[in-house]
Amino acid sequence: MNIQLSISLLASERAASLERCLDSLRPLMMQVPSELIVVFTGTDERIREIAGRYTDQIIPFTWCNDFSAARNVGLKAARGEWFMYIDDDEWFEDTTEIRDFFLSGECQNFGAACYIQRNYLSWDGIRRSDFHAFRMARNVPGMHFKNPIHEEMAPRLDPCKYFDSYVHHYGYVLENKSDKEKTERNVPLLLESINKNPSYIKNYIQLVQEYCTESDWENAEKYCRKARILKMEKYERNWFQVYLGDIICEKEDTTKAAQVILSILEKEKPCELVRLSLYSKLIALYTDSQEPERVIQYGTLFEKTLASMDKKPWLWQEQGYGGANEGRIKAPDKLYLGRMRCAEAALKLDDSEKAAYFLDLLPWNEEAWMQQYYSIFDKWRGKYGSRFLELMRKLSYDVPYLWFQRARDAGRQEKSDIRQNKFRQCIAETESLYLRQQILKEAMNSEMDLSIFMDVLDVEIWKVCAVRIVDATHSKELSKIYKTAENLMKKTPVHGLWLSKLVFEKELIRGHFSGVKLIDALSEYCQCVLQFYRKQYREELFNEDGSSLLPWDCRFAVLTSEGLDNMKRREFPEAVRRFRSALRYYPGMTGVLHEVIRLMAGQADNPAQNAGAEFQALAAQMKDALKAMLEKGQYAEAMSVAKQLSSLLPEDLELLRLRQKILHESA
Repeated sequence: MNIQLSISLLASERAASLERCLDSLRPLMMQVPSELIVVFTGTDERIREIAGRYTDQIIPFTWCNDFSAARNVGLKAARGEWFMYIDDDEWFEDTTEIRDFFLSGECQNFGAACYIQRNYLSWDGIRRSDFHAFRMARNVPGMHFKNPIHEEMAPRLDPCKYFDSYVHHYGYVLENKSDKEKTERNVPLLLESINKNPSYIKNYIQLVQEYCTESDWENAEKYCRKARILKMEKYERNWFQVYLGDIICEKEDTTKAAQVILSILEKEKPCELVRLSLYSKLIALYTDSQEPERVIQYGTLFEKTLASMDKKPWLWQEQGYGGANEGRIKAPDKLYLGRMRCAEAALKLDDSEKAAYFLDLLPWNEEAWMQQYYSIFDKWRGKYGSRFLELMRKLSYDVPYLWFQRARDAGRQEKSDIRQNKFRQCIAETESLYLRQQILKEAMNSEMDLSIFMDVLDVEIWKVCAVRIVDATHSKELSKIYKTAENLMKKTPVHGLWLSKLVFEKELIRGHFSGVKLIDALSEYCQCVLQFYRKQYREELFNEDGSSLLPWDCRFAVLTSEGLDNMKRREFPEAVRRFRSALRYYPGMTGVLHEVIRLMAGQADNPAQNAGAEFQALAAQMKDALKAMLEKGQYAEAMSVAKQLSSLLPEDLELLRLRQKILHESA
């Protein structure tokens, strides 16, 4: 008995998505003579247990950063006439078209097939990009995978069937990059003008700017160098020196770019403004090449030159021209970033005095500006440990961020109530949402009583901070946040309910639940949302006439809760109507409710779900008879019985495995 289709799947450590993937393949395998081959690249035994419910063919594979090597393991084991591969983070919407392709015999007319990979651009399940993926082919001698990344099957046999069937895939986010604006009008005109008047410097300046805007660094350098051999004013020469430094850094590798800039500094002896621009480039280049001594060397030269220029302010006007001017050198984002790079270079060299020198030059009292660096400082804390803490103690500024770092540094040496009060003071004084978020996160990790912070936090700020904390928390750590939420509910229920709501939301959207657990989790989520809003809104708003005044997530919870009740009463059309209405208010739950509707459809169509004890007993008796036929080698009779049972028990995994066993032993 022939195996028509071999399905090979790479399974890593994604238990929830693997189960969803396998469940989506089950209808296809129940109807088409198929085998499932799972190439197991991970170590989690849960994965092996889930895969073992669907197939006996589980092949361990030690991951070697080569997708083709892993795919070839599955291909080598395949015995089907056709071969299909899929990833464990993909799942089919509907396999009917593929099923018909094989059962109708249409597959005999093709050598390959593509199904659609629907790549979602975000977790909301709405924005997406479809791509026909070459994932199916006749299993012919010599078939193999090539390329360690973005692997593909070879040879590709024609003709190719293009299915409308698709798999959902949330594995990565595709970036939509807009095309660079073309300068089709200006460039030809400038080139024509240069041909007519090759000594007119301003044409070169404009042309170089146009090419820089286009990121055409080759032509930008070409015309920059052409201009530099011409006679020009000092301020114009300054301009080309500054821009050549920019272009070289964009165009060349770090080492060569540094060499060119050093050559300009040594041989051309540029003015102060140009030196400042080139010093800042060297700071960036030596940061990239991880040469902290040189970063500090040119950082120090930069600051000394800048201080000298500021003592002679007229030099800025004399030396500047166009975009090469004082504003460029003192642009806060570039100026402060350079100082940050120098401070980190000093940290790497364990020179806290020098690091403090550069950090003292930052505008610490301007929190609106400084808060963008708080996350970078936190990375330094994790990377440099005690050196960073020593640096924070050297800074003399009296600002909330430094209070918080010192309070964190005190740790267990300080009484918990004193530490809590310092945290509370920081939250009350800072205007930074990020800093408040970090303080609350640290308080959670230290198992502090968060209720003492709530009177200095606007509820809307708490909501935003909680959202960010939950978003940044690994799935494995969500239980700790849920415990914090339970403790909060005892003293400040509104805050605790909001935190609980976010945990449920993340688990639902990220696919942590499937089957009955998904239904239960969604129900609990809805109740949590409704309790949160019932503590803040009058009860009459929850009636149909007042519901338009409720927040969107509350209206979603109301409709979804009603839909789940309809589902329990087997009022499936009404449940679907309510779920679809709910999605108007929370499109981000599209994937969740789509899965609920799919499960509900399975309940409606599944004879076993609607049958009583007598049916179940009969089904068990037929499976026993099937096993007896297998033992006697009665494969044709066994497959006949299996096909009858498949239509009656479409979700029975034991039956799925028996079908595969019949195929293998009869092949």
